[in-house]
Amino acid sequence: MMNLKSIFCLTFISFFLLSNIQAREPSSKLKVKSVAFEGNQAFSQQRLRRVMLTRSSKFLSPSYYYPQIFEDDLENLLLFYQQNGYLDAQILGTQVSIDSIDNEVYIHIKLSEGELTRVEGVAVFGNLVFGDSLLLQKIKIRPTDPFIQKKIDDAILSFLTLYANNGYLDAEVKPDIRINPETHRALIDFLIDEKNQYTIGEIHLQGLKKCRPGIIKRELLFKKGEVIKYTRLLESQRRLYLSGLFQSVFIRPQPAAFGDSTKKDILIELLENEPFEFNLAVGYGSVEKGRARIEAFNTNLAGTARKVGLSTKISFVSRGVEASFTEPWTFGFRWRTDVNLLFEYLEEPGFDLNRKGGRLVIGRTFGKRSTASITYRYEDAKLSKIQVATIPEELKTNLRTLTLSFIYDTRDNLFNSTQGFYFEWNNELAGSFLRGTDTFMRLQGRFKYFHPLKRSTIIASALEIGWMDFFGTSRDIPLNERFYAGGPNSLRGFEYQLVGPLDAKEIPIGGRLKAVWNLIEIRQSIYKIIGMVVFADIGNVWSEPREFHFRDFRTSAGFGLRVNTPIGILRADYGINLKPRNGESPGQLIFNMGQTF
Repeated sequence: MMNLKSIFCLTFISFFLLSNIQAREPSSKLKVKSVAFEGNQAFSQQRLRRVMLTRSSKFLSPSYYYPQIFEDDLENLLLFYQQNGYLDAQILGTQVSIDSIDNEVYIHIKLSEGELTRVEGVAVFGNLVFGDSLLLQKIKIRPTDPFIQKKIDDAILSFLTLYANNGYLDAEVKPDIRINPETHRALIDFLIDEKNQYTIGEIHLQGLKKCRPGIIKRELLFKKGEVIKYTRLLESQRRLYLSGLFQSVFIRPQPAAFGDSTKKDILIELLENEPFEFNLAVGYGSVEKGRARIEAFNTNLAGTARKVGLSTKISFVSRGVEASFTEPWTFGFRWRTDVNLLFEYLEEPGFDLNRKGGRLVIGRTFGKRSTASITYRYEDAKLSKIQVATIPEELKTNLRTLTLSFIYDTRDNLFNSTQGFYFEWNNELAGSFLRGTDTFMRLQGRFKYFHPLKRSTIIASALEIGWMDFFGTSRDIPLNERFYAGGPNSLRGFEYQLVGPLDAKEIPIGGRLKAVWNLIEIRQSIYKIIGMVVFADIGNVWSEPREFHFRDFRTSAGFGLRVNTPIGILRADYGINLKPRNGESPGQLIFNMGQTF
């Protein structure tokens, strides 16, 4: 095990090598040391710098001075001011000071912002289908507002969207802007030409090879004879693409085949994905050590969009085989059904687990972000080599459970999120009317939050809370079903599963209450695909809920490196046990694939 000093040495060497990479730039280039502004009142120096490509150099992120790019930056500055209502803005002068010894340049820009132009009045003309009041409600321009070009562009888009969603696909909107340079006031008139309303004629599918036409038509939110609603065309395009069956999907109106001026045919152009997939993955993790996975799938069985697959995995602590089947539309309804059968062997710190069984999941998506599902689990398990003294060396459990789940997810990326949040809530019932050898209830919630502080910095946090209890004829909860904490994706300053209740031999025995909070993780990009993180974790597991106390929380903190490769994110973390107990390691070095959460 590497000690903390070794980790810091490795980190220092990494930064040193990256610095050398940057230092190899030709010495003839001038590095931008600073960019400063004078005369700006409406916008901060930081805001103006974001308009320019010529920026101050930062650690491991140098910026160089190119005269032509700097000239373009000055034009963009003026354009920025004009688009935000400062129509008389001027650049009074620039000073570029060169330090020929250190090959650095200092830039000073003197501005005259002028007076802000404001909106005096807004009106619409040419509209017959929609009244003035409705159209004016669709825009965000009011008298006395600053004259901002983007708001005008947004208003035009809002009008065109309204008309397109009511069949007026050819409607035109032109702004007529009159500015009084003396009073700095602007009158804005929107001139509308509504033209014809269209209904849907024929629907044409183009590019189908294996997929059946009915699979496409069931995803469409429009049909022949309806008034064209453009947002429904776009949402149908999105749904077809998210089905995973196609490389590309384009839905567009076109002139009706028989020249009917009141109709538009809808052309759906599709490029199908190859339905057969074969995946081979090899990796390394601090818990599993070396690991490999082989998968084979048919994602469009007989052109029906059904998916079948077979996968096998092996590592130093586990091996298993899993077969799967997915029906995206169950009995003609938009409910997805997943069936999984598995055989798995797993070596845990306190026991070995052999299990076989399956899951049946029925669920559907509501809107774009929410998912609800119900899961039936049928599983027979055998625990062997049990090291916990109070439990026999071998034990069999037969689980029959039912789980209700709800997920709300706004993340921008499932595997490397930069913004949004994720919420999941599960209620699981084992035994009771479902039979089986064990009867218990489990409630579990997960929350993840991601927020960009700036372009290269992300702040993230994750919380997991779980509670479970047995009832009926059961006198305990099986070892393999209890809560555990500690390890690469939990409290990173501790060994795998060693946070929480332990027996006399320091073997984890799990608990019925869990609270783990990855309190904060700051992810910072430092050079191209390389990034670093600092983090703090807090949490614990309790044998029984009544034993919970805030003083029992265990804490860890640390830092790590990330490498965003084409095959995924490589992760190396060093977690520090902030208050180690007797026999505990002061920290853990972790290697894994993917973000912690």
